[in-house]
Amino acid sequence: MKLQKFIAIIVLALLMGATVAAPRQPLGGLSVTGYSLESIRPQSLRGLSGAVSVGVRNTGSDRTLRNVSAVLYKSGKKVAQGRCSDIVLKSGTSTIRVSGQVSLAEGVSLFTAMASALSFHPSEYTADVVCSVVDANGRAETLVRRGIPIGNYIK
Repeated sequence: MKLQKFIAIIVLALLMGATVAAPRQPLGGLSVTGYSLESIRPQSLRGLSGAVSVGVRNTGSDRTLRNVSAVLYKSGKKVAQGRCSDIVLKSGTSTIRVSGQVSLAEGVSLFTAMASALSFHPSEYTADVVCSVVDANGRAETLVRRGIPIGNYIK
C-alpha cells in the first residue's frame, strides 16, 4: 500500500505541481479540490506514465498550463522528473484529466526508489515546477516555482 501511495504522490506532484502551488498571479483563484489516480503504467525500469483525475476550482479567468515539467527532490537530492499534457482550466469548478510521464533521476536506482517508497514521509519532498500559463487572450507568462513543499499538500 505504501508503494502505491508513493507512486501516486510522485505522479501527482510532477503532473499537478503547478496547480497546487500557493495561489498567486498568474495562478490566482485556482485551487485543487481533490484528486484520484486513474492509471499507472511502467514505461521502463526507470519510468512510468500515468493519469490523474483532478477536481479544480477556478475563480479566475480561463487559462491553459503548457509545457508543464517538474523535478522532485527528497531532502534536497533530485529523485525524479516528469512532464505532462497541457492543462486547460475553465472558470468554475470542474474535473480534469492530466496524463504524463515520470522517470527516475540520473544516479537514482530502482532499489533506492523502492526503499524510499517503503519509508515515505511527504515532509521530506519538494518539487520545482516550470510551465507557461496562457490566458484566454493568448498571452503567455512563464511560471517557475522552486521548493514547493509536498508535505503541505499530501498527508
